[in-house]
Amino acid sequence: MLERPSNQAAGLLDLAVTPSPKLMAMVAHGDEQAELPLLLRLCAALVGFGYPVVVLDGTVRESTDNPGLEQLLDYSHAPDALSDAPSWSVIPAAWGLQSLAHKQAPHSQTLTDTGWMFPHESVVIVYSTAQSLVPLLTGSSVRPVLTVSTAKASLLTSYLALKRLLLKGRLEPTIVNVLPAPHAVSSQPGIQTASNGLRDYAKYFLDYEVNAFTIPAPGADDRPSASTERLALGLLENAMPLDAAWAPASGAAHLGSARLVGRH
Repeated sequence: MLERPSNQAAGLLDLAVTPSPKLMAMVAHGDEQAELPLLLRLCAALVGFGYPVVVLDGTVRESTDNPGLEQLLDYSHAPDALSDAPSWSVIPAAWGLQSLAHKQAPHSQTLTDTGWMFPHESVVIVYSTAQSLVPLLTGSSVRPVLTVSTAKASLLTSYLALKRLLLKGRLEPTIVNVLPAPHAVSSQPGIQTASNGLRDYAKYFLDYEVNAFTIPAPGADDRPSASTERLALGLLENAMPLDAAWAPASGAAHLGSARLVGRH
């Protein structure tokens, strides 16, 4: 490996470094009515801040007709040109994430090596199960978003996801208590039962203190609320940089927005 030069110009190298894409994550634990609207508003908030956003959807499998992360990893799907305006896109990524999670050889490509696929200064959000996220993010600074809501099974599934993240991955999630619309955050205190239940379970069984970030459920419009924007900024602080230095021999440098699902 080449050593960093030790001379008077060495300090200028840091100024010339191209900003790398940043990685965030959200846990899919079966509470889609809370997870998906929040995910879409987070994307909108980040785009509003000027970041192109790509969501790697680990709940959807790639196919020949619907290519995604797996095809990008084996270079069988060439990226397209990017538009100048920041936007967000969703691509299927179930098989690709599984492949990256199983890379054990010293020089195998990992999730941190995929920065070449995405625009510089972009945000990549991995949306997948806790079981899938743990081998990808173990020991990283990423704080995956874990929602809890008043949905019937949300308390149980969020607790199981929290347990796996903490014990298997040493990952401390950002827990978001999503209140049902049209209730305001400060009203109807009884609505926060699920969040209180998760806090009690985590304290008793995991000896973990839950500090949930409470936001109202997204409204009918596509605009992110001020609380969602604050959440997005907090997630950016703990995002993991992706290595954009390496590129495949095919010359593909960026992930384009055409032929992808959910471009906005």
